[in-house]
Amino acid sequence: MSLAIELHNASQLSIFELKGRIISENDLVEPNNLLNSLKDWNIVFDLTQLTHTNSSGIAFMVKSMTRARINNGDVVLVNPNSGLSKLFEITKMHEVFTIYETLEDAKNHFKQ
Repeated sequence: MSLAIELHNASQLSIFELKGRIISENDLVEPNNLLNSLKDWNIVFDLTQLTHTNSSGIAFMVKSMTRARINNGDVVLVNPNSGLSKLFEITKMHEVFTIYETLEDAKNHFKQ
């Protein structure tokens, strides 16, 4: 697999730390399993160490947002690299997701 993922729970937040690359549906098996186990639906995707994603990764993030909102939560993204930022602009995902530069800013989003 090209993707490593860690799930951290902090103050009613679910923080997904994504590392590596999302290049196929197979890379999303573990993230989907973790998503299905959530109890806290305020989700932060920490993209600091994610170097690449394709449409499957974007679809996973959108699906996560839909599920979070159904469960009275939300999804924010943190620190995408310049390549991911450009991809989010091209696909207009920067208009769908709230994107922060730091994890602390993302945590503060949910305190409001």
